[in-house]
Amino acid sequence: MRDAGGIPGLPLWRTDGLGPALADFLSAQAGAPVAVTNLRRFTAGLSWVTVAFTMTPSDAPARDLILRIGDPNGLLAPYSTEPEVRAFTALAGTDAPVPGVLWHSDDPEVFGAPFMIVTRMPGETLLPRWPGLGDQAPYPHAETVAEDFARHLATIHGCPWRGTSAEALSPGVTADTCTHAEIDRWVRHASGPSGGLEDNAMRFAAGWLHAHARPAGAVTLLHGDYRVGNFLVDGGRITGLLDWELTHLGDPHEDLAWASLRTFGGTATTLSGLLDLDRFHMTYAAASGRRVDPGLIRYFHVLGQFKMAAMLIGTEQRLMAGDVHDVRLAVMALQKSTTLLGMLKMIEVAS
Repeated sequence: MRDAGGIPGLPLWRTDGLGPALADFLSAQAGAPVAVTNLRRFTAGLSWVTVAFTMTPSDAPARDLILRIGDPNGLLAPYSTEPEVRAFTALAGTDAPVPGVLWHSDDPEVFGAPFMIVTRMPGETLLPRWPGLGDQAPYPHAETVAEDFARHLATIHGCPWRGTSAEALSPGVTADTCTHAEIDRWVRHASGPSGGLEDNAMRFAAGWLHAHARPAGAVTLLHGDYRVGNFLVDGGRITGLLDWELTHLGDPHEDLAWASLRTFGGTATTLSGLLDLDRFHMTYAAASGRRVDPGLIRYFHVLGQFKMAAMLIGTEQRLMAGDVHDVRLAVMALQKSTTLLGMLKMIEVAS
């Protein structure tokens, strides 16, 4: 692993040595000197670390780029660049606004963790609005953003992934097995030292989910974390889709349900307190040619809440082992009980 700028115990990407190391890496790739300026780390996000910078080659115009680093202590660690790169490659040539990948590697010798360098997309992140908190005035671009949000999801789900590198996202899954595979993925994430689920509510929910899983009407490329907070907006239009680390293949209702989870500020009529839920579903159905099944939305709400609980349980386990030092993750872990209770209530509604 690269020297951490003389600071013991810190990975290179958390020190002032990142800028020089990034310049060295880019110079080696370009075969000529490259200057790195305007280095700025974004504080939002609990998973990949995002760093904006300007790359100025000695023989070409400056470019604004993004460095993403898979924090070994992040929410969903360990990380790999491969899922996102496979999804972006499959979506090349569509109108889905995804970044272009310039360089990527899972080798920690470069910056101390897996990384990718991508093009920077314009815009700012739109954050969820929780009921009763902060400004409750109508969002002025709600209609156009909801339209884009639905249309881009239809593009993702319509991506012809077969025969592309995206097949490796969920090897061998079929319409009959894709949802079961996703349940099992999160069972593994939440499993304790015994090798299985140690929480009674989680064991009950996993059994319920397997028993009530239906074959997918179609197996599509999924974003995996498609919600308000994971896209950029500029001038009232969505300009970039972010945070693809959970991308996989499965039932498109999984993405639709995740977007409207109460965990992200959703209500009976809105996505994250900002976008009209019915408009989102109607626009998606028109753009995709797929009917939105309310029963499947309720089922995948349960799976979404199960995934949230699995993340919190995994975080709690790593906190107890001393592997996580981010106070935000410690606060998140305190939400486990309310998340489990919400999951059980969702099962009651969906049954």
